[in-house]
Amino acid sequence: MTVSCAADLLWGVNGHPFNAYPGISIEQQLDYVHDLGLKSYRVNISSVDSTAKLAELVKAGKARGVQILPVITPDLDLDNDTVDELYAQAYHLASTLVSRFKDDIRVWELGNEMENYAIITACEMKNDGTQYNCSWGPAGGTVTSDYFSPRWAKISAVLRGLSDATIAVDPTIRKAMGTAGWGHRAAFTRMFQDGIRWDISVWHLYDGDPEEAFKFLATFGQPIWLTEFNYSGGSQRGEKQQAEGLVRTMTLLRRYQSLYGLQAAHIYELLDEPYWAPSYEAFMGLVRLKKRDHGLWAPSGQKLAYDAVKKIIADGNADSSSPTVSTKATPPPGQTSVPAVAGTFHPCSLDAFDKSVFNHANQVAYAYCLILHRMPSPTEQWREVVAMKRDPSIFPTLTKLLHSVEFSTENRPVGLGNAQYVALLYRLLLGREPDNNGLSVYVSKLNSGEVSGEKIVAELIHSYEFRSRHTVLFPNEPQQAVQ
Repeated sequence: MTVSCAADLLWGVNGHPFNAYPGISIEQQLDYVHDLGLKSYRVNISSVDSTAKLAELVKAGKARGVQILPVITPDLDLDNDTVDELYAQAYHLASTLVSRFKDDIRVWELGNEMENYAIITACEMKNDGTQYNCSWGPAGGTVTSDYFSPRWAKISAVLRGLSDATIAVDPTIRKAMGTAGWGHRAAFTRMFQDGIRWDISVWHLYDGDPEEAFKFLATFGQPIWLTEFNYSGGSQRGEKQQAEGLVRTMTLLRRYQSLYGLQAAHIYELLDEPYWAPSYEAFMGLVRLKKRDHGLWAPSGQKLAYDAVKKIIADGNADSSSPTVSTKATPPPGQTSVPAVAGTFHPCSLDAFDKSVFNHANQVAYAYCLILHRMPSPTEQWREVVAMKRDPSIFPTLTKLLHSVEFSTENRPVGLGNAQYVALLYRLLLGREPDNNGLSVYVSKLNSGEVSGEKIVAELIHSYEFRSRHTVLFPNEPQQAVQ
C-alpha cells in the first residue's frame, strides 16, 4: 500500500463485513468498492475467530484490485484487566493475525479511537487532583492532562502490545495508529512519550477544516492517513447535503496532500446501517439498505453521494504544484508529562456540587467530600467507579470510608465516648443533632455491646433521611430533600 506523492490519494471506504448487514455478500460489497474506483476497503477485526472471513475478503479483494486495510479492535476488559494482562492479550491477537496475513496485508491499523477511554469526563478527578467541572462535556484532548493517567496506562499497554507484536512478526509491515480526530492531538504526544512505535498517523474527520490537525501530525515525521471521513451526519439532513459535503472534503484533502504528507483517505462508510436509526450511524453510507425476510438485508439504491464520489475519483488528480513538507522525524511540540499527585488532598464543599448531575464519578466524589472532607485522588475515584460498574450501589463506598483509618484518625480520637460518637455520626450524615430518644437508645446499645458502631453506621446511611438529604448519592430515588 505505497502511494507516490505525485499520484492521487489512496482513496478507500469503510465497511463491517464480519459483523453487519447479513445477506449482503463480501463479493457485493467489493463490487461496489471497485465500481466507485476506490482501492482500499477498511474493515474491523476483533478476534482470531474472523480469520477465515478475512482470508475470504483478501482473496475477493485481489480479484478486484482492492486492498484490505484491517483495523484491529481488540475486545478487552479495560476496566478490570491489569496493564500487563492487556498488553499480553493485545500482543497475542496482533501476532496471530499479522503472522497469518503477513504476505498479503502490508499495512495494519492498530486500535480504533482507543484514546476515548482515557479522556477526562464530567465530575472526574483530573491528574492534578482537582475535579473536572460536572457541567462540561468530555475534555478536549488537546493537552496531555486531558487523559486520565490510570486509564491511559491501559490504552498505552494495548497499543504497545499491538505495535510490538507487529514489529516482531515483520518490522517492514507498516503500523497505522491514531485517534478519533476532534481535538485529540495530545494522544499522539502521550504515545510518543510512551515509546509506542507507529509508521502512519491516523486521524478521523466529520466536520471542519483539518489543516491545523495535519500541521500538528506532520511534526511526527510520519505520513497521515484519514481512515474515517464523511459529511457530518451522512445523509441524515439530506442526500444532497451529504454528496456536496463529501465533494468539498475530498477537494480539500487533495489540496493538503503534498503540504502535510497526507497519503490516504477512507470514507465512512460503504453501506447505510438502518438498524441503528434514529442515530446518525444509520445514514452514513453511500448505498441504501432495506430489510428483507429472516433478518437479512438487501441494497436499496445508490445515494447521490455514491455518484459524486465516483465522479471525483475518476476525474480528479492530486495537485502536485504545492511544495512538499519534509518527512524528517522531529520531536512533537513540547508537552510535559503528567506530574504525580500521590498524597495530594484537596478540600471540598458539598455546596459546590452540581446536584443535577448523576453519575458514578460524581457520587464517589460527593461521598469522599461528605465523609473525609476532601476530594478523592484520581486513582481512588477510578477504583470506586470501576467497582460501581459491577455493583451500582454507593453503600459499599460509604461504608468503607466510614470505617477507614483516615476517618477514625480524624473523628474518633482515643477517649471519645459513645455519646459523642453517635452525635458525630448524626451531624456528619444527617446534618443535625440526634434527638434525645435516638441518642439514648444508640448509646445504651453501644454500652451493652448489643450493637457495634458499624451497625449504627449501616442503619444511618440506609435511612430514608440520609438518602433524602444526599440525593446526589441516590440517582434512582425521588429527589425530595429533607429540610
